[in-house]
Amino acid sequence: MNTRTKWLIAGGVSVFGLYGADSTYRSWVEQPKQQLTQQLDDLDSDLQKSKQQQLLAQKIGKRNDDYLARALPSDPQAARSVYQKWLLGQIEQFEFTSSTVDASQPAPLEIRSRAKKGKREKIGSRIDFTLRGQASLSKLAAFLDEFRNSGILHKVTSLTLNPIGNEGRLDVSLSIQVLSLEGALNDTEVTEWRVLPEIIAERESVNAFVKRNLFARGFAKALYDVTLKAITVNRGGQTEAWFSVDSKGTIAKIQSGERVPVALHEIQVMSLESDRVQVNVNQDVHWIKLGESIGSVTAPKENE
Repeated sequence: MNTRTKWLIAGGVSVFGLYGADSTYRSWVEQPKQQLTQQLDDLDSDLQKSKQQQLLAQKIGKRNDDYLARALPSDPQAARSVYQKWLLGQIEQFEFTSSTVDASQPAPLEIRSRAKKGKREKIGSRIDFTLRGQASLSKLAAFLDEFRNSGILHKVTSLTLNPIGNEGRLDVSLSIQVLSLEGALNDTEVTEWRVLPEIIAERESVNAFVKRNLFARGFAKALYDVTLKAITVNRGGQTEAWFSVDSKGTIAKIQSGERVPVALHEIQVMSLESDRVQVNVNQDVHWIKLGESIGSVTAPKENE
């Protein structure tokens, strides 16, 4: 074997030796390191997911606690009775007339059971109510505002309004859905929980809706026929405002606190003086003098 061959063999052995050392380094050092790094990344990802799930569970738990505090009693029949009593109280407070309240039989509210596969678990009951009655637009708006701000787990599923007669009243048909939950904290009454003040819409927005009175579109000209003709004292010593209420000159004698009979508008006499009367027109207060019409005093001024 000559020298050249020996060097070639030595070079080949060195190459294979370096290759073997590299393979050994990769298999014993780099690959375990990469696997360990991947495992650490997976653990970190699982930890982040676990934290997110814990936060979500805390939020859900807090939300469930809120729901249990706001829900009607867990006994469906008790829940039905309690809510009907509350609803009748609201009807009286906001001066609904010719009112009726009907309630359906409670329907079970179920979800998939986490403990038993293929089974469903009852978590509460759903009860449907129907309210029918008559109210002015302002009273209806106030009722709906109170309905929204109360903490009860209820919602309006449908609302039908039809203008009727005069004095600005509406025929109201309201469908409501309400929930009772198992484990509810209230046993005999509705919750006292209220929507936080910072997320309650400004009351002015409700008043603005009433003032616009969409149901009276096309009837605004009728307000110019409503004219203050006289202010007198009757035999009983009560002061009366004489209003003409239509183009024919029909006279209505109105005392303080009474309403002027005008279709689709709510006009109430607030107070009377010797030469002027204070009126509330669709939740907007004005003074009207003898000879003036409601339309003229409520019309927007040029500089407004």
